[in-house]
Amino acid sequence: MPIPIEQRLAEKGWSSEEINKAASILHGKEDAGQIYFSKQMNPIVYWLTLIISIIANMVVSVVLIPFMLAVQSATTLYSIIALLALSFGFFFNLLLTDIEHVDPRHHVIAGIFIPALAVINIFIVINVTNVLDKMFFGAQFKQNAIIIALVYVIAFIAPYLITRIIDRLHSNQTAQNL
Repeated sequence: MPIPIEQRLAEKGWSSEEINKAASILHGKEDAGQIYFSKQMNPIVYWLTLIISIIANMVVSVVLIPFMLAVQSATTLYSIIALLALSFGFFFNLLLTDIEHVDPRHHVIAGIFIPALAVINIFIVINVTNVLDKMFFGAQFKQNAIIIALVYVIAFIAPYLITRIIDRLHSNQTAQNL
């Protein structure tokens, strides 16, 4: 059986005042036998995650340009866009959900900010693709920009939404079991 920290500190020669102060810092108010850790998210980690997501989003957008120029079939192009967006969506979801202690406000900020930026990037990429298409191929690109943006955003947001729905279902089941 482990020796209580108070006893170990007393054996090391700590005064009772020092022991009480250390115990009040370490132990939570509800359960005096448990050590309390502050559940706070590091803002640097959160913002670095957002910056990494933004950079990855731009990379995915640039990777789409050759596909948009080369693929003539709309179905094939939309499938490629959906796969790339889904891959990036899983990456974004992994980064966001692996940050411990993210409060709901930060989930909303990231859940709105990154997809909005993704839409802007896609429209920029479509415009760049149209310019390159006119320069090199004589305006053969005929895909609908709105459909491309919708396919990208829906596939991008899907992993995040699925994770949030699963989390909500698990929390409801846990509440019902109590």
